[in-house]
Amino acid sequence: MSKDTNEPRPAVNTANNSPAPKPGFFSIDNLRSLGTLLAVILALRWSVASPYHVPTASMEPTIKVGDRLLAFKLAYNFKVPFTDITLGHWGKPQRGDIIVFKYPRDPDIDYVKRVVAVGGDEVKLVDDILYINGKEQPRQDAESQRSFLADIEDDKDIKLLYTEDLFGLTHLVMQNIPSARHFNRSVWPSPGLAAYTVPNDAVFCIGDNRDNSTDSRVWGHVPLDYVRGKALFVIWSVYTPRDATFPTIRLNRFGKWLY
Repeated sequence: MSKDTNEPRPAVNTANNSPAPKPGFFSIDNLRSLGTLLAVILALRWSVASPYHVPTASMEPTIKVGDRLLAFKLAYNFKVPFTDITLGHWGKPQRGDIIVFKYPRDPDIDYVKRVVAVGGDEVKLVDDILYINGKEQPRQDAESQRSFLADIEDDKDIKLLYTEDLFGLTHLVMQNIPSARHFNRSVWPSPGLAAYTVPNDAVFCIGDNRDNSTDSRVWGHVPLDYVRGKALFVIWSVYTPRDATFPTIRLNRFGKWLY
């Protein structure tokens, strides 16, 4: 019986009548596919969502040293991948949002802080109490929740813990004990000065670790164009305690939402 002549046949090398070799891993086709995949991943990181490592204690205890956050970059607008060109706006940071932004004094560095005031707001602190548009943002003693400070990088022995009510959003803040106040003043701006008015195209950001945060009280407002995205949750968290040789994995912070 004759073989069906329509049956597909393997490619052969006409020189020696053997099958053609399969393309290697570093073939042009494979490298092209790999390059396309990398470009898509980088575009998503630029315009949709991206992880950020936290190396400082300025947002403790909400965000701890060693946390890796996911920032959602579509929270407020859409930017063309690999550029700062904005194609669409559908929102602005709100009071209480934790945002990732370009540091106004060096746009090559990214910061993460909490928005406490938006465009047009008047901001001041009196006896460490935050006032927005003349309205006190009350805070309560939270010493019963000191377990949150068990694995912070900053010296917890000099920290007082409070819950602050920022227009209905309750979150933890820390303040140094009076004898350890070396950076920030309890009154801002200086006594006798008017409250700071945030420009309409900007936000005012402060760290939750109030006495260990260089923020808008020092370098001013954050332009909206500098905002990269909204921090949503902790992807994972690894840090090395003082005097420790090996890092510690904070399993309880994996997937922890920040709101």
